[in-house]
Amino acid sequence: MTRPERARSFGAAADDYDRLRPAPVPAALRWLLPSTDVTVLDLGAGTGLVSRSLAATGVADVVAVEPDDAMRAVLAGRSPGARVLAGTAEDIPLPDASVDAVLASSAWHWFDPERATPEIARVLRPGGVLGLMWSFADPTTDWVAELRHIQRADDKDSTSGVRAGFTIDLPDGAPFGSGSSEVFRRRTWMAADDVAAMLGTYSTVLTLSADERAAVQEQAREVIARRVGTDPVRVPFATAVWRAFRL
Repeated sequence: MTRPERARSFGAAADDYDRLRPAPVPAALRWLLPSTDVTVLDLGAGTGLVSRSLAATGVADVVAVEPDDAMRAVLAGRSPGARVLAGTAEDIPLPDASVDAVLASSAWHWFDPERATPEIARVLRPGGVLGLMWSFADPTTDWVAELRHIQRADDKDSTSGVRAGFTIDLPDGAPFGSGSSEVFRRRTWMAADDVAAMLGTYSTVLTLSADERAAVQEQAREVIARRVGTDPVRVPFATAVWRAFRL
């Protein structure tokens, strides 16, 4: 399965993605944005988890750009405060210097950095922030690490930032200052079946056959029953964030 094929797999599970995937830890958004009186581009916005979180923190203007039709339909239906546009990170449908921040949540690893970075720089105002985020069940907890093994998770996609100080390498010559990073954590109660179903919203599982997907979720339920033993489950989540400012 190629990465482009994996990237296109999410639309088939758009509703479950929106219901089950973790929104960013609110403190992560506060760390990324200098104020709420800004225009923020949610790039690769998916179903709008970040767009709605931004609106909830009082951000004045949210623009959400998403290429997948099914994901964008959920985004538009559930994020009435955002301006929703079809587009990609490599071809952003916005004018030059039109936003104060560009945030990409669980999306950067799907972008072509050589093409996306100059596009992001183009739409950012000088001094604007590029913020990259990954929100995930925290694999520093043993039972979550076991679930990630069942999920066949690609650690490059989401866990490189489990510890503060992780780095992102932009293409040479990108007009951004030095980056910095942080990790924010919280715990959230979820039904055990929902934790198992959440694994089915990741591309490594979405691209399996129906029988294989069912087997993954059954294995996940067994791990939760054996290792946690409660329902609902208090799930540890982390949001890893990296930011750099436009020169």
